[in-house]
Amino acid sequence: FMLLSCLSSAFFASCATTGSSAEKQTPAVYVTNLRKVNILTTDKIENPVDEVQLFQGSFADNVFSVPLYIQADKDGLNISILNDFGTSLGELSYNGTSVHFDSALFPENIKAEYIVWDFQLAYYRPEEISQLLSKHKLSFSVEKDEASEVRIIMDDHSVIESVLIKKNFIEIKNFLRGYEYTLTGAGDE
Repeated sequence: FMLLSCLSSAFFASCATTGSSAEKQTPAVYVTNLRKVNILTTDKIENPVDEVQLFQGSFADNVFSVPLYIQADKDGLNISILNDFGTSLGELSYNGTSVHFDSALFPENIKAEYIVWDFQLAYYRPEEISQLLSKHKLSFSVEKDEASEVRIIMDDHSVIESVLIKKNFIEIKNFLRGYEYTLTGAGDE
């Protein structure tokens, strides 16, 4: 149960809430404590995924690890949280208009929209993310070389979140909320 509490705490800060927006009919997240941004629709995905990935993360003094089965393309995002035997502990889905999270092991107040938000930072087209964030007076930069890509969200001069992308590896650090995690694909094992 401690692992599940840590996992939910890492993704979902207590100040994070969701609601409707006049811009779009997609769920929203607080990227900063004051700036609420709608999640992009699934047709903005750049890198479709269909694989098991190892999720490893930390929040405060808590460290956790769990396998995820991720399927994502222009039609939607589906994540199955697995135990070590491959049995599902929960399911998350996003169809471009609503987020659904179902798990008897996790508290009902988990804001799964924040998982979708982090996912889109790593897998969606950078120009779409940049355009969205600029509407909310947040900056988004991308630095690339032959082996990696780094995506950064900033509010003025403060880094809010960074995403490091390499082949079969993603590292997400949210400096504002104090969590970080990695997703490692089967190709790195």
